[in-house]
Amino acid sequence: MLDALSARRWPDRCDADLRAHVASCDICADLVDVATALLDDHDVAWRDARVPPSGVVWWRAQLRAREDAARAAARPLAFIQGVAASVAVWLVVALVRAVPPAYLSTWRAWVTELVPDITVRMPDMARVAGAVPLSILVLLAAWLVLAPVAIYFAAVDE
Repeated sequence: MLDALSARRWPDRCDADLRAHVASCDICADLVDVATALLDDHDVAWRDARVPPSGVVWWRAQLRAREDAARAAARPLAFIQGVAASVAVWLVVALVRAVPPAYLSTWRAWVTELVPDITVRMPDMARVAGAVPLSILVLLAAWLVLAPVAIYFAAVDE
């Protein structure tokens, strides 16, 4: 029965015995109805399928292979850049801590000569002192939210 349906021999090119059996057996009649509906849907899907030309498929495959190779090559470079940035920050911290205090006071004097004198009043200072902890908390919260997102996008394989 299923062989006749899949070979498109049902009902015209089948034996009379098979047609008589399907007419008398409810299970086989239901099987014919369901299989016919599925085969008709299969034919419609094959007719509606839009297969791109082979040249387009080849071009897309080559483009994807190049993109994958570029992503794979960039992954270790991004890691090394992160390590280098971390080492640079720690190097600056170590150098600043290693500088004797006498040199720091000279450096501070040089910087204060570059910056013009600014007169600061106490009410202004209170506003700044109140805003500094809030700004630090906002920056810390933003870093805590954005750092995992940045790590996710850096590590995800698309």
